[in-house]
Amino acid sequence: MHALIVQSIWQACLLGLVLAVAAVLLTVWWRQQSLRWAVVLAFCLAAALTLSAWSGIAFQVDDYRAGCDGLCPGFRGAPVSTFRGEAAGGGFVPGGFALNSLVYLVLLLGWAAAVRAILRGSGNDTHRALVAQVFWAAALMVAPLMLAPLYLPPPEAHVRGDPQRISINARREVYMYDKDAPFPILRVGLEDVRPRSDGQPGMRVCLATYTFFYMPVGHMYLDMTPEGVHSNRGGLLPRSASCWE
Repeated sequence: MHALIVQSIWQACLLGLVLAVAAVLLTVWWRQQSLRWAVVLAFCLAAALTLSAWSGIAFQVDDYRAGCDGLCPGFRGAPVSTFRGEAAGGGFVPGGFALNSLVYLVLLLGWAAAVRAILRGSGNDTHRALVAQVFWAAALMVAPLMLAPLYLPPPEAHVRGDPQRISINARREVYMYDKDAPFPILRVGLEDVRPRSDGQPGMRVCLATYTFFYMPVGHMYLDMTPEGVHSNRGGLLPRSASCWE
């Protein structure tokens, strides 16, 4: 889930207005469809705030050097950043958190509406059918979250030119090192591309690794050959470690 680029206060206000209108329309739809609309709204709002807070922990792009004259500012949170990177002064961004929560609220209300429409299409009101509907409702809500890394790219460093070429080549060889991970690695995100720490010619590519539910696993480093085509060394590091130490 690439971080949304909000360059100015006007863009943030426009995006917030669009999302607020969408949330109101979805709330009106739920009010017309169910007597428990207030429960659905409260649940989705609580879940949206929780997901927004969690994203600030799970998705972290540190300040990076690849493709930058100095340091490119990183960020935390997705799809809208909720914390600034150190190069941008650091700190919590209340407006970003509110906007991020609004994104999740619209997604949750919309997906819950889609799930309800799917289940109502079965048209069977027997007790056994109601139990099955509860099961499928839970499955349809949980499965997209569990498998999110397979179809949503994570926030990552944005690089161009030679660092981008090297990082693309490194991604192709993730399979050589992910077998030692404690959990299946479903997605990786670029953290940085820097000179190798062992003094050998070539660059080191550092990738953030994620498993089911977009839970962060740690870091993967790949030391590339001088041509930047293949890696001749690599491995996994815990999340508390650094690729550059």
